[in-house]
Amino acid sequence: MSENHFLHGFLNPKSVAIYGANNKGNSLAGLQIMNLIKSGFDGTVYPIHLKLESVMGFKAYKNFADLPEVPDLVVIVLPAKLVPQIFKECGEKGVNRIVLISGGFRELIGERKNTLTEEINDIAKEYGIRFIGPNCLGVYNNWYDAEEEKKSFNIFIWENLKRSKFSIASQSGTLSCHIWYDPDNLDLGLSRSLSVGNEANIDIVDCLEYYKDDKYTEIIGLYLEEIKRGKKFLELAKEITPKKPIIAIYVGGSKAGNRALQSHTGSLAGNSKIYESVFKETGIIKTDYVQEFLDIALIFSNGIIPKGKRLGIITNSGGPGAMVANNAENHDLIVPEFSDSLQKELKSTLPPTASFKNPVDCTFDMDLPYFYITLPEILMKSGEIDAIIQYGVVGFQEVLDDYLKYDKIAKHAEFQHQPDEVIDKLAQKLLLPTLKNSQKYAVPILYVNPMNFNSPWSKRLRNNGAILFRLWDRPVNALAKVCEYVEYRKQFS
Repeated sequence: MSENHFLHGFLNPKSVAIYGANNKGNSLAGLQIMNLIKSGFDGTVYPIHLKLESVMGFKAYKNFADLPEVPDLVVIVLPAKLVPQIFKECGEKGVNRIVLISGGFRELIGERKNTLTEEINDIAKEYGIRFIGPNCLGVYNNWYDAEEEKKSFNIFIWENLKRSKFSIASQSGTLSCHIWYDPDNLDLGLSRSLSVGNEANIDIVDCLEYYKDDKYTEIIGLYLEEIKRGKKFLELAKEITPKKPIIAIYVGGSKAGNRALQSHTGSLAGNSKIYESVFKETGIIKTDYVQEFLDIALIFSNGIIPKGKRLGIITNSGGPGAMVANNAENHDLIVPEFSDSLQKELKSTLPPTASFKNPVDCTFDMDLPYFYITLPEILMKSGEIDAIIQYGVVGFQEVLDDYLKYDKIAKHAEFQHQPDEVIDKLAQKLLLPTLKNSQKYAVPILYVNPMNFNSPWSKRLRNNGAILFRLWDRPVNALAKVCEYVEYRKQFS
């Protein structure tokens, strides 16, 4: 059980001491306490500062010896040269968990040898301390209180995020943090995040061990600059991927990339071809792009995994349909020509100008219930496709009058006075039946609306559970990676 893993204590402390804490909102330690406040953390916070009486409303303590108890977790944001002494003080008082935010331990400092990592490792070993970092941003737990959805344990992500079962372990604090700065434009939620930094003590393998059995983790995202325990990593990945997808970004292999890594964390990156081979052998989904990393996680978070690689395409415009089909086949997806019987069924209901072989091009037919509900259901129940990409789910104000004759939601006069209410109900009535069918037939559907992602109609679709993209390349590229993983997993079924 994950509750028995040592990392569980890092994610679920009841008390936290913060070295370097101050009242400056633009300082890292100050931001961490502000994050704790904003996240609704109701445990005890102990700021430690030599001069201040209080920090962000919390009573401050001049040193560790003054604390009324041994905290569950200690966070350190101090100059690197001070850290060994702090580690020793913590060890002598019985602390066994530290998050070391500070940098300057393994990164190259000209030609001078840096032995600080060896010093703190020796102290940690002597006192039985496990620590995350150095050069990290810490931990985030969106399931800190399973009963309170708006409560989390958060010391490094400013935004309050919706819950999901997507968890991250990252050797870059920035990747694990900055990707969440715009939650209004990101429908993906988060479960856990572990920023491991230089991995002087706790590494990516430890994170995988924890996530493997964690009931709040169903999808795992990794950012890698190096893998220290290659053999154990391989073993764990092979255990995990038949049950939980792992999505990984590996940075290294190029001269410029390796040079950047040495100055960033001191990592010695390996040959990218070796990593590609490891990922292929273990079924890890590799991507080089942060946006694709998030898109793949979003598709998995929907909870419906396609059974195969056959793609059905629905569009109201020929060009996007052709581009989706071409890109799909270039990415090893299958765009099958529909059977005679399915074509006959489509032909009987589509307008004369439509195409029905796949892609299905409705040529701007404005029968909304048919476009949103009937047509996807016909494809889903046919058994001839494993996923759908539907282009053209745009919001046209002028089509609402036509829709009202299909529905008794409101009279035309009422619509004039309550447009938002009517349109909200319209979005629900058009979308929810198809999302239920998507679950029923285990066929994921990805929607594309070229209008602004925050347009009123796009927001209504997203709020009702649609996986929505603004243009058509991204859903194809991400779905292809998902289907590649599906093919890998079939050998275990």
